[in-house]
Amino acid sequence: MDSAASRVERVLIGFAVPLYLLTALAFAEGRISLLSEPGPNEDSWAVLFGSLAVLATLLYTYIRYLGLKPHGSSRLDTVFSRESEEEMLERLREEQREADVSSMGSAWAEREKEHLERTLGEEE
Repeated sequence: MDSAASRVERVLIGFAVPLYLLTALAFAEGRISLLSEPGPNEDSWAVLFGSLAVLATLLYTYIRYLGLKPHGSSRLDTVFSRESEEEMLERLREEQREADVSSMGSAWAEREKEHLERTLGEEE
């Protein structure tokens, strides 16, 4: 299975492509003009489509760029994990084993045993 970040990448592409198409249609209809004077049909909301498309594309490229770095190297990893589900499950199981109450008791018992052996060794 793929990671949450790869799913977010697909959503961002699916969001950006229609917005680019809407922006192209707005240019074709004269709702947006960059180099000429504003016309009577110009709409200030039409610029929003292009801006959102660029923002989605930048976020997509940033997530793609993070794919080359180790997990946890970005603040965005806390929002969209780049780990595969198998890696995430293995990490969570390991954390669960470390946090297990019975292992805490055995770790305490091991330390107590070492302490008693040391104190008995000093007495001899």
